[in-house]
Amino acid sequence: MAKFVLAGKTDCPYYAKVELLADRLQRSLPHFRIHKISILPDEWQDWLQDTCIKNSWKHEESPLVWRELVHQGGKGVYLGGFNDFLEHCQNFYNITSDMSEELMQSIAEENLETKLNLIMEEQHRASLIQPLHIWISSALNPTCNMLIPSLLSAEVLSQASAISLHLLDLEGNEEELESLKMETEDLALPLLHQVTIHTDLQEAFQKAEIILLLDDRLSEDAKDAQPHQKIKALADLYTEYGRLIEARANGDVKVIVSGGSLVNLRCSFLLKACSIDSSHFVAVATQLENEARAAIANKLKVRTSEVTDVIVWGDVGDGFYIDLQRAHVFNYDGPIKGPPFFSQPVLEIIYDREWVENDFQDIVRCQQTALVSKTCRGADMSNANGILTLLKAWNGMATPSQMFSVGVLYAGPYDLPGDIVFSVPVIFTDGQWSMVPDVTVGEDLKQRLQLSASELRKKMSNEETVTSNENAAASDDKTTSNENTGASNENTTTSNENTGASNENTTTSNENTGASNENTAASDDNTTTSNENTGASNENTRASNENTAMSNETIAMANENTTMSDEKAAPSNENAAMSDDTTTSSENTAASNEKAATSDENATSNENTVTSNENPTDEEKA
Repeated sequence: MAKFVLAGKTDCPYYAKVELLADRLQRSLPHFRIHKISILPDEWQDWLQDTCIKNSWKHEESPLVWRELVHQGGKGVYLGGFNDFLEHCQNFYNITSDMSEELMQSIAEENLETKLNLIMEEQHRASLIQPLHIWISSALNPTCNMLIPSLLSAEVLSQASAISLHLLDLEGNEEELESLKMETEDLALPLLHQVTIHTDLQEAFQKAEIILLLDDRLSEDAKDAQPHQKIKALADLYTEYGRLIEARANGDVKVIVSGGSLVNLRCSFLLKACSIDSSHFVAVATQLENEARAAIANKLKVRTSEVTDVIVWGDVGDGFYIDLQRAHVFNYDGPIKGPPFFSQPVLEIIYDREWVENDFQDIVRCQQTALVSKTCRGADMSNANGILTLLKAWNGMATPSQMFSVGVLYAGPYDLPGDIVFSVPVIFTDGQWSMVPDVTVGEDLKQRLQLSASELRKKMSNEETVTSNENAAASDDKTTSNENTGASNENTTTSNENTGASNENTTTSNENTGASNENTAASDDNTTTSNENTGASNENTRASNENTAMSNETIAMANENTTMSDEKAAPSNENAAMSDDTTTSSENTAASNEKAATSDENATSNENTVTSNENPTDEEKA
């Protein structure tokens, strides 16, 4: 089978002629197939260049024709342009085209109009699809893998006609995110419209309608940091999240903060940086609620689903309290039994108040730690289930009597602090949550909650203190820099003064050296006179010559020291830090002057010798 590919500009008359000739051949020959690629005029050059580079072809005009071997596969065989295709059809099929230029131009204009209409129709169809934009942060968190299949089902988001899923991971590898994207697309779920991946925070939360923040794990660099540094890192991240959500997200956005620790604190940082109504932000406590239900079910020998209305108060994951005042149990095997819809209060069945107030609280508090120690991973499945349960209730899939524990910005009827995110019992009605009004808060419970609130405030104030200290440290660094600059200027001035003193010492050294050389010359003259006048006292003269030689050697040493002095004096002019070398040079010059003085003493000895020669002995007189 022969398959020909025809590509060209939509408004090209030669492409129109080739197209009609290929259609004629396809109708006449059973094994002749064509594939048309119509390119808009302003996109043609770029497409042609990319295609030629990919196939190592060289072609410049419209149309472009090549052949593909359907049954053999492999690279396409380049055929050429308009004339090449006509020649091929003439030689192989004995057919050609006699279309007039007017008809070619008319068909080309019709092709362009049809192409533009098709593009407009496609754009209109795309505009009719309004996908729900869902953003998930820390998308490589295992919780995300367990969320995606249920999140894209009609069971959770029944009102969505299509979903655009955006996977964000600032610390993640793009290849891993691409693998997660491919795996999500392979689910072939009917609600999935598209999947995008992001590693840049500047792309985050565009058109977001649901945001799931799973940033429970810190980066590898922050794992060994101090607790206040970890809180500072989370504060910076969630403060930036809050700004971006306010600037880019949909006005009716729903933000869910999840995790095993610092959940309330992270949600508080979001609200502090964002002016969107606080009712759009919640912290998940469903995971703790389910763990408490499992502990009670284990004690009462019932299924976990048969325990309801457990309340989680306080700071989720850190300073919480499990309240059983409204908890009920179904199908309990006790003295009183009833139909499946019959339930009994948990506190009427469990009489051990010591267990409820202490052991039970410790069991729930240590549940996640025990799980991590056994499995070396977090409670990802339970976390995902808690998010989905809350999301279904928030989207109107919960009964008005169903109660949930949710971390919200507290402002309610319980006479508790109202400026922090706190876990309280709520119900969902028509996509809005409201606090349960008829819950009793006794003095003992109020004291527990006030203690939890004070601990949460302390964490936030510590973060603000750390930020303030860092700013102060930066200010101190600038002050220290100015002081060091002043000290440097003072040292430079001192160095210049030392350089001046060094130059003066060097000048003095040179003057002393000159005086030493003059004294040496005088000594040489006296020595010469002494040698001429010496007649009889040859032994004294020899001694005098030996002394003179010693004097000359000493003078040579003095000259060498003087040269060294000059060499050491020169660097002192170039660098103030070499002032110590100049001092050494001055000492050497002083030594040279002493040696020159010794030379003067030797010269005096020569004069004495001359005087001795001028006074003849008695033998000379005879």
